[in-house]
Amino acid sequence: MKAGLLFGQSGPLVILISYPAFDSPGLVEELKIKGIDKYMAFEVPVELCRARYGARFFYVSDNLEEKDDLQVLDYNSPHAFYTFTWEEMTGPVMVYSR
Repeated sequence: MKAGLLFGQSGPLVILISYPAFDSPGLVEELKIKGIDKYMAFEVPVELCRARYGARFFYVSDNLEEKDDLQVLDYNSPHAFYTFTWEEMTGPVMVYSR
């Protein structure tokens, strides 16, 4: 499982993925189907998500399939943006799949 702050055209989201990377072809296609064809993703430590989101993290992560899945942990853009500092993020991975 990986966690990341994803910046798309409608604002930042915190997501959990079971894809190997934030630019995996399957993830790119899944996001494209959801209307996100251009994004930057910054990986954040899963343990920080667990600590900061508490019960919500466990609820969302329990629904994450073992392979090739995506779950949104936080879709409240201002909250998602301010939950992590720049120093806690690695990346970005930039994708444009139009």
